Amino acid sequence: MASTDPLDLLRQSIATPSLAAALLTDAGAPADALPDASSFSFPQPDGKDAVIVPKDAPTRYARTDARDDFYSVGQLWLAWTERDTGVREYLMKGQAAGVGYVAITDRRGVVDFLQGSSDGGVRVLGKGEDPKAAAAAAPAADTAAAPASAEAGPSRSAPAAKRKYEVNIADRDFCKKLRAEEVELKDRNTVLRVSSGGKVNNFSSFVQTVMNEKIRASQQALKSGRSQPQQPVAADPSRNASRQKRSAHPIILISSSPTSLLTMWNVKKFLEQGIFEPSETARQNEMAQGNIRSEDMIPILRKRSSPTGETQIKYYVVDSVEALQKFGVDAWDRVICVVTTGQAWQFKPYKWMDPKVLFRNVNGAYFQWHNEATNPTIKDWNVTDFKIDKFKRHTDRQVVAKFWNLLDSGKRR
Repeated sequence: MASTDPLDLLRQSIATPSLAAALLTDAGAPADALPDASSFSFPQPDGKDAVIVPKDAPTRYARTDARDDFYSVGQLWLAWTERDTGVREYLMKGQAAGVGYVAITDRRGVVDFLQGSSDGGVRVLGKGEDPKAAAAAAPAADTAAAPASAEAGPSRSAPAAKRKYEVNIADRDFCKKLRAEEVELKDRNTVLRVSSGGKVNNFSSFVQTVMNEKIRASQQALKSGRSQPQQPVAADPSRNASRQKRSAHPIILISSSPTSLLTMWNVKKFLEQGIFEPSETARQNEMAQGNIRSEDMIPILRKRSSPTGETQIKYYVVDSVEALQKFGVDAWDRVICVVTTGQAWQFKPYKWMDPKVLFRNVNGAYFQWHNEATNPTIKDWNVTDFKIDKFKRHTDRQVVAKFWNLLDSGKRR
């Protein structure tokens, strides 16, 4: 009669290649891998129907670390088929299959037992014994064996000697590599408590001396009423004056006339980058970006080279007296240049309405196209004219450099 014991069927399928076990799904169809299977099909040598065994059915093979636990047929089959696989990959496959895996300490013994070379050095129940019943009876057997051993005394035979542990070279190398790659996690407590050399830091002396003295002094000051609010430090007039002087950036006042070559739309690109762009073109570009109105105050950053390195000076450009008044009552003291279009109405709201008086106190600049004649009106105004070429953009930098030279060597009020 053919055996139906799962352990015998598994050993028989390993010993006889023609009787190799097959994996089946829940529907009884062949499965490609153990995670997809739910049972094993073991062919019989006498040609009878194959024996179907669930992959989680317990066998008579007991774990060495637990007398009441037995390996399932799926775990033993996985240990055999993956006998040459590394430890890490073997454990991952056992978890993926849903059956677990044979303990690493039992793995070699299981392989030896399944191929018939040894008994594996573990407890294997006899044929016909139920692993579940044996598991339930194991605690009771241990309890009964204790007093019996005490009565037997020295005359009782010694227990069987344990099999000598053999080091698995592959497992040992893997554990060494795993420990070498471990990263020790640190938190704020370990960083404070343990120094780089591994020595534990002790802050008790600091707490007892420094902190306790501060706490005691604070308590005594509160009791004696000597805790007084700190008096504000008097401001240094010279320091405030120097700070105010540093923050007083020079101001350039241009004309708001629509015929002016320099407007609030193109003046920043011209003075900072040395590239002239017609005012209408610059306005259309800004409006395409959502800026429908020009700014009333535009900062200009000018870079200058000095023996100590490159410095940066900040100027402001405005085109109206209203914007100029936002700088305070001393705004006219900071105006260093007025750009005119040669129209006298521009100066009516200024501090000096007479252009001859105005340009004795500030620098005057007049921008025009290179092919236009100079406006005769400005000849008596003490202003410098700057000619911009309509087509040659490489000459714009020369015009800007000439303008900055005027400001550097010009008069100030």
